[in-house]
Amino acid sequence: MGCFLTRLGLFSLVVVLASTATVAETVRLTPQSDWFGKLSGTDLLPGDEVILEAGVYSDARRLVLRLRGTADLPIVIRAADGQRVILQRPDAKQNSLNLEGCQHLILRGIEITGGAAGIRISNGSEGHGSVEIGLLDLHIHHIGGVAVTCNNEGSEYRRMRFLRNHIHHTSGHGEGFYLGANNAKAVFSEALIKDNYIHHLNGPNVSQGDGIEIKDGGCGNRVEGNIIHDTNYPGIMTYGTQGQDRNQIVGNLIWNTGDHGIQVAADAVIRDNWIAATGGCGIYSREHQGAVPRNLLIEGNHVVSKANPAVRIIGNGQDTDGADPSIVLQNNHLFSGTQFALRADNGVRLHAVHNQGTGSVQGSQAFQDSWQETNSDTVHVPELKGHLAWKFLERSAVEKRLQSSD
Repeated sequence: MGCFLTRLGLFSLVVVLASTATVAETVRLTPQSDWFGKLSGTDLLPGDEVILEAGVYSDARRLVLRLRGTADLPIVIRAADGQRVILQRPDAKQNSLNLEGCQHLILRGIEITGGAAGIRISNGSEGHGSVEIGLLDLHIHHIGGVAVTCNNEGSEYRRMRFLRNHIHHTSGHGEGFYLGANNAKAVFSEALIKDNYIHHLNGPNVSQGDGIEIKDGGCGNRVEGNIIHDTNYPGIMTYGTQGQDRNQIVGNLIWNTGDHGIQVAADAVIRDNWIAATGGCGIYSREHQGAVPRNLLIEGNHVVSKANPAVRIIGNGQDTDGADPSIVLQNNHLFSGTQFALRADNGVRLHAVHNQGTGSVQGSQAFQDSWQETNSDTVHVPELKGHLAWKFLERSAVEKRLQSSD
């Protein structure tokens, strides 16, 4: 009997400890409270929620968060409902916000301005990778560098969610999202980058200014439903995945780029995107950091390009091992008034079916055989219902940009 009571007491103690460990705390902060100490400290635990009341949060110290929630109990830092919360650095000597080794962390509804990079994400000093960080409904603007950067060499970036963020007026390198490092020295994978509104990354102090750039080795990412315009470099750019899962670039609206609309090297699905008024080509593929054009599906895109080819592919058509490049173009609508609908190097082998539009074709008999001339201006821009960009843009004006006769 005594043994039974001892076991029962031990079980009760375990239940009490387990329930206590999962009690989440809600913390309300104001610009007048010690918000800096709370956010940069170590006492926020899995499941805790920090609610920031309206106002301007500004401090000249370097703000670093090292918070780690769990998959079931993420840590949430958000603006109070309906309130304008501004995180504003007084200068560009430091990034507005640094996330070092954060895991299962959600930032939501905060306006960020005034620093160097808006948000810089990296591994922690103890080697913790950056896993399942959610940047939701943020407004990042008028900063001294990149809006969001995940490029710290040796860092691991997995399963990020960057949703419904409004990014504009960057400086320096000027990307909206700079994801991964050159030559796969940091790999960005399995992310969802969706429904963001990215524009005006082409100011006088911007040296590059891609909308979304995923570096070499980045794999298994989905870039979907973003509205991107007025960039200095391509609206979306990806390299190769080094044999891992392809990146998905789906249903984005892109126009007024200083360079190409979408640029990829290899290993991508480019589907149902709408592209117009690009400084370069609509869709462009060439070798980049060792990845040659291959393993590409270019499908269902609507591209209007006046001065350059709607689609341009440069390369010898095969890897060094002689593998089939598997470049497929199907069901695309490509409009080019005085230029090529498609221009591919003679050595590039393409599989093509059911492509149509206006313009000539160079370098691919398969594409010529699939090509159907049409001058239809009918456009059915994806609804992207509820997209934040429609608060600032008229859908009719966007549709006009995508008409081949405009």
